[in-house]
Amino acid sequence: MIMPTARVAVPAAWMPAIHEALQALVDLPPDVRAFCIVMDISVDAEGDLVFHIAALPEQIGSDGMKMISEITDRALAATSQIGVQH
Repeated sequence: MIMPTARVAVPAAWMPAIHEALQALVDLPPDVRAFCIVMDISVDAEGDLVFHIAALPEQIGSDGMKMISEITDRALAATSQIGVQH
C-alpha cells in the first residue's frame, strides 16, 4: 500500500494533510487497497502536491479509482490553502 522507501518531500506544514490522506488510503476497502501502492509524494514545479501511485485500474475498478482520486484531491485542496512554504 505505502512503499517502505516512499519519498515524502513536502513542506512541513503540509504533513497533517499528508498523514490524513495516507490514513484514508490505508482505510480503503481491501479490494482497492491491494492493487495500489504509494511510491512518492512531492511538490511539482507549480507548487502543487503530487502523489505518485502505482495502481492496476482494471483490478480496482472505476469506483475504486474514484475513491483514490477523492482522497488525493482532498489533500491537494488542503495543501493549496496552506501554500508552499520552503
